Amino acid sequence: MKLIKCYVSAFGKLKDFTFDFSQGLNTVKQDNGWGKSTFATFIKAMFYGLNDSKRSVAENERIKFRPWNSTEKFGGYIQFEWGNKQFKLERFFGAKESEDTVRLFDAETGKEFSNTQNLGRRIFEIDEEGFLSTTYFSQKDFEVKSNTSITAKFNAVCEMQDSEAFDRALNKVEDKAKSYKYRGDRGLIPDAKREIHAVDEQLVRAEQSVYTLKTLKNEADVLSGDVNDLQLKVKKLTDQITLAGKLEAIKIKKQRYQKLVSDKEKLSLDKKTAEDVLAGNYGAKDEIRITEEKNRELIGVTARVEAAKSELDKHDEISNVQPKTKLVGLDLTLITISALLLVGLLVSIIVSGFSVATIVLIPLLVASVAITLFRILTANASKKREKDRGNAIFLAKREEFDIINERKVKLEKEVDLFINKFNLGEKFDWSTSISYIAKVFDVYAEILTKIKEIDLELDGMKGDVESFSAVIDDRLSVYEIESELKRTEQDYTKKMRELADKRSAIRLHEDLAGSYTDLESKKSELIDKIGQYEEEQEVLNLTAKFLKQADENLKIKYKAPLQSSLKKYFEMVAGNDKDVNIDVDLKVTVNEDSGQKQVDYYSKGYQNLFEICKRFALTDVLYTGEKPFIILDDPFYNLDDEKLSSALELIKKLAQEYQVLYLVCHDSRRA
Repeated sequence: MKLIKCYVSAFGKLKDFTFDFSQGLNTVKQDNGWGKSTFATFIKAMFYGLNDSKRSVAENERIKFRPWNSTEKFGGYIQFEWGNKQFKLERFFGAKESEDTVRLFDAETGKEFSNTQNLGRRIFEIDEEGFLSTTYFSQKDFEVKSNTSITAKFNAVCEMQDSEAFDRALNKVEDKAKSYKYRGDRGLIPDAKREIHAVDEQLVRAEQSVYTLKTLKNEADVLSGDVNDLQLKVKKLTDQITLAGKLEAIKIKKQRYQKLVSDKEKLSLDKKTAEDVLAGNYGAKDEIRITEEKNRELIGVTARVEAAKSELDKHDEISNVQPKTKLVGLDLTLITISALLLVGLLVSIIVSGFSVATIVLIPLLVASVAITLFRILTANASKKREKDRGNAIFLAKREEFDIINERKVKLEKEVDLFINKFNLGEKFDWSTSISYIAKVFDVYAEILTKIKEIDLELDGMKGDVESFSAVIDDRLSVYEIESELKRTEQDYTKKMRELADKRSAIRLHEDLAGSYTDLESKKSELIDKIGQYEEEQEVLNLTAKFLKQADENLKIKYKAPLQSSLKKYFEMVAGNDKDVNIDVDLKVTVNEDSGQKQVDYYSKGYQNLFEICKRFALTDVLYTGEKPFIILDDPFYNLDDEKLSSALELIKKLAQEYQVLYLVCHDSRRA
């Protein structure tokens, strides 16, 4: 798990504050009073809410971090990655818990999740108390102590499915054992002793009850033997639980390994499909954006070509229509006059030859014809000029059309050339083809990433493969053995009840014996009864002991890796000058020449060092799956220069495996 970004709308001293997290080490160096601890508490509160169970301002987070002089809600959001998915968590706080609001979104799709209950516990698999005792290093609560939350987390790591049921069963056995003799003169054993005293005062009943008493005693002996057998069976099942727990853990790893192999095979098929489409053009991804731009330009250019072609077609239609020459009124008059003058001239010549009238008519005819020809020539010149102007416009549009069409043809060739590099299988339009190719590139990259992640996880499981053969599918699981143990305990209780019924019948017939001897026998039986009670009490005590031993065995399972991790971190910081140990209750001791010493004998700096290394070790052991982030709120202020230098180097190494938020107020402690 890792943090990506957070935004603080208002929280304590922080307001309108944004922080982008990076992988590995994130150092925040600010002066005292800036709000470093407030920042750390904000991150915790986003996942677990505010702890307002205390009355004092110093311990009540709702009162302490609510901004002054404001009645508005306060809080913000945090973006994080969990399980290879990104989420956005919004949480705002009111004056009381019922006014708080929590919203969780899928950062990629924006989908809101409806279930926001116990987010911190669901994500980290540990409650707030356990979170504050492991990955959250606060100066306020520096010492780590064993608590129910950490124990539950250890049990989860050890594959113990129902620790609460185990505790209830153990409490019942211990309560039953105590019932035989409480403090003072109470309990089954004191009661039996009082009954012996009463028997001394009873009369002998019937002598014929002796035979019945003997039979009942034999049956009671058989039941007592059954009880002893069940006691041994309880021990055997307890031992089997320990073994089955180990094999169950191997079985889970085997199932995970098989799933990874299957997933990789499916991804390899998808990879082959994508490679067939890409046809070896892996370096062509950068051309997609350019080709998309060319395709968009091509769409626009095509539209312009169609518009220009339409205009040219209209011009051709107009040019193909020949305009008719129209004669205006003046032109018709001149032609008529010229015709009349010509007729008059011809008549004059025929009648009188070249007379005075003939000489007058000739200039008039020449003038009329000249004027008419001038009018006709002038009209034709005007029409020619108009036609030439139209042809010039046509040529300009034709040139523009050719330029645009040439660009269109070039773009079509370039886009088609790019698409033909790939094996699309079926024909799409260019826009769809380009989008499909881009999607295949993205899918191919995602497949390569997933295969790499699977190979990395498979590589980490190489050392476990040989142990998979030890897993037998029909072997009883821890749950099945616990169920058998429960049934055995029920059988034990049943036999004890039958034994008690037999003894009750024995008492009845002893009452009927009616003689002193019978009374003495009854007294003797009651003495045996006390012994039996003591035996039963011992059986219950042993049962409780075996149950505790089973629980202790589970704790021992995580003690070894915890011890190893603790030594590793302590040697990184302090060298090999101290031989540290840790027990199942998380108490640290140091081996000295004079024997083991508690850490309380050492300086405050050493005590802090022990706790820091213990937290790091706990984080390694508890979080076997997805690694959490770690918050360090200036934990090294008590260390001397030498140990501080080693501790800072430790942080840098830790940041190679975990995401670390390191809050510090002095440059000397900056990592």
